[in-house]
Amino acid sequence: MVESQPSKLLVAGSIPVSRSISLVRRLMLPLVALSLAAQSRDTNPHTSPADVAEGRRLYSLFCVFCHGMDGASGRGARLATTFRRHGTSDRDQYRVIANGVSGTEMSGHFLQEDEVWRILSFVRTLERGAPASPGACAVDAGSAVSGRRVFEQRGCLGCHSVGLEGSGRLGPDLGGIGAARPREALRESLVAPERAVAPAWRAVRVTLRDQSTVTGFLLNEDEYTVHMIDMSERARSFERRGISSMARQAGSTMPPYASVPPQELEHLLGYLCSLKGGSQ
Repeated sequence: MVESQPSKLLVAGSIPVSRSISLVRRLMLPLVALSLAAQSRDTNPHTSPADVAEGRRLYSLFCVFCHGMDGASGRGARLATTFRRHGTSDRDQYRVIANGVSGTEMSGHFLQEDEVWRILSFVRTLERGAPASPGACAVDAGSAVSGRRVFEQRGCLGCHSVGLEGSGRLGPDLGGIGAARPREALRESLVAPERAVAPAWRAVRVTLRDQSTVTGFLLNEDEYTVHMIDMSERARSFERRGISSMARQAGSTMPPYASVPPQELEHLLGYLCSLKGGSQ
């Protein structure tokens, strides 16, 4: 959400944020190294029908909530497509599954190497079914142009960025949203954003000992400190001993677009569907 400069941020009255971040990194390095070391091959060695069946079972346990069994109906990235923002090779996709994607909801999985490969084998079957997959985000050139104007006029870049365009940090980057989400999922996100709020975008309200409050999005936290970005996009850091309470907020910070004229809404959807990422 924001790339702050830890060396310039000080936790109120005590240790620099850079020191706490450095400590977390030192603790995490052995785990990251272990995860990377587990990948002993560049191509998937587990591609038999039995491997695909086992991959489907593992996928149903670890992946279905965010991606849906069809790879197109969950809140996470759309898998029923050949578009892959982080690389299409077996090696690239192994790393995404095993290590996650920094700055997104996609967390890594502490699974055995052969389990990750088998999940990938099943995901490849979703890719092969992509052309006939229902709910794809179809693109109409005229609608996309009109939708871009709607996007700009309604101030969406105040909270979102689109690749390198815009500086909004109070909502996710939409640069590849048309490849990641089906059209109907995008429609629901516009007209009823409170129905499915990703954990990373659920606002947090911090009440300090002096009864002042700060609302924003959590960046990271540890036993001693809490780091967040407030609704003015300022990076804030607090010692836990100075916090009276901290709670996730209900609903979404995004305003609903249910009252937007139908044609305007369709144009906006057309523009979002046209955002396929840098390789498109």
